[in-house]
Amino acid sequence: MSITIDPATLTDLRQRMTGELILPGDAEYDSARAPWNLAVQQHPSAVAFPADVDDIRHILAAAADAGLGVTVQPNGHGAADDLDGIILIRPRAFDEVSIDVDGRRARVGAGVNWGRVLTGLDGTGLIALAGSNPEVNAVAYTLGGGQSLFGRAFGLASESLTAVELIDAGGRLHRVTDESDADLMWALRGGGGLFGVVTAIEFTLHPADRLFGGSLMFPIDAAAAVFRAATEASALDDGLGAEVGLMRFPDLPMMPPPLRGQTLASVNFVHLGDEASAAPVVEVLRAAATPVADTLTEFTIGQLAAVANEPTDPMPTLDWGGSIASLDEETVGDLVSAFLSGVELGLGRVGVRILGGRIGQPTDALLGGVRAHGVASAGAAVFDPSTADRAASSLQPLRDFAKTHRGEGMIPTFLGLGSTLADAFEPAAIDRLRAVKDRVDPGGVVRSNRPLG
Repeated sequence: MSITIDPATLTDLRQRMTGELILPGDAEYDSARAPWNLAVQQHPSAVAFPADVDDIRHILAAAADAGLGVTVQPNGHGAADDLDGIILIRPRAFDEVSIDVDGRRARVGAGVNWGRVLTGLDGTGLIALAGSNPEVNAVAYTLGGGQSLFGRAFGLASESLTAVELIDAGGRLHRVTDESDADLMWALRGGGGLFGVVTAIEFTLHPADRLFGGSLMFPIDAAAAVFRAATEASALDDGLGAEVGLMRFPDLPMMPPPLRGQTLASVNFVHLGDEASAAPVVEVLRAAATPVADTLTEFTIGQLAAVANEPTDPMPTLDWGGSIASLDEETVGDLVSAFLSGVELGLGRVGVRILGGRIGQPTDALLGGVRAHGVASAGAAVFDPSTADRAASSLQPLRDFAKTHRGEGMIPTFLGLGSTLADAFEPAAIDRLRAVKDRVDPGGVVRSNRPLG
């Protein structure tokens, strides 16, 4: 049901703002409201591009007075609902990137994507616990947990978070640290954007002057062997970041001949070191089967996105995510079977990021309760709305698989469409998050792509 709004509320807000406020009916509205996942149709009451902190204060005050909510989507990778009765903030003006090499710390504005951060780190001998897609927003990713290919070595991105600057629902600007507000900082390390409008974050950088990795692709009938090799390689190297992928490539002229129309298994990995120190890992992985494609190379942190080679353009996708308790032979066999069943209905890929190392070690952190050997994500493209039901059906075998193989806990950045934080955290953690939310935003003005549930 659509919420009725006094037009004067948004007209007055537009006049008070230095930045842009785009309303339904404006020529730019459709492009401004569109998330990265084009399968999600969201129709906010307005789309705001604030120029500064004062603009955000005006937005929050107008929303509270009108009974509206406010949510922040830098790019909309985690978009999940129609945003009826919501003012959508796009924080692109908050574009600061500052790197303190000696202090091993970075400060990043809420409008910055990972690509800019990683380029800035080239030549420093330092890395950030970044996502492998350069178009993913650094702040949103970190607040959602952030499991990078460096996670087994250094932990989740949220664990490296040292300070958050945000404007609360009452318009007050805070610099949140463990010393200033330990409970709120605990919630921000994985709880996402529920607690205020974040303008910047600061996080620890980690030493790594040499990197080696890339992708090996194999015939799909080697999938079980590829999983075995990836888990064996991970046991050899506690800091190895590895993801096993199962994918169906479309039979389209744009695809290279070795991949076109093929169903393949792959392993993508990043090793902290050079080619020589990676040799034992590479030997194990290449022994799984004869690769049909091999992109292994030494690279710099600024080249991480090119090595990962993930799609960066917006596209319509139905997705799913879940944790996996074990990667033993029986579980892997069930996962491969579920994927192949989904492929017949249009499933395009499933990827399993191998956990362990620093991830899942018992801590008091919000994300200290992840007890799984892997986290999986899957997607089916929906280029024609008439195929949406078929695409949804293609994910069902994976949902069925998860019923018997689910691990404990989940990293929110891997949650699929329609999930809530209750799908990631235990009830006690949700209760604590709710208590923090009630304290900092008792009116519930600030919303998130991932509600508490």
